[in-house]
Amino acid sequence: MFPFAELFVSPLGIGIIILMILIEWQAMVQIKWQPLFRALGDVVVASAVSSVVIVLLSRLLLTLENPLFVIVAAFAVAVIVEGFVLMLIRKRKASASYMAALIANTVSFIFLLVFYLSFLAI
Repeated sequence: MFPFAELFVSPLGIGIIILMILIEWQAMVQIKWQPLFRALGDVVVASAVSSVVIVLLSRLLLTLENPLFVIVAAFAVAVIVEGFVLMLIRKRKASASYMAALIANTVSFIFLLVFYLSFLAI
């Protein structure tokens, strides 16, 4: 099985998380969620909250045998949590908040999926 826990506490894992936040930030700016640095603040807060929730649910998520299912389940949790957080932060409609979370997480999880699949190619 792919060593998720060992990866994300390593320096490489921290770099991947920072890169995913920057990718989400760029996506949020492109969809005109907020101006440049307000969007960064929203992404950092939403990503931090969703990361904490994913860590708390990690035992449950890692019971899935296939690592691709783990990534898809983490994606679903991240979209749900980040959409809710964005809705609370900016007082916007749920549809706009969840659409922004869906777009930002799709972009960043595609990056994570490509990173994971690169390990299968080795």
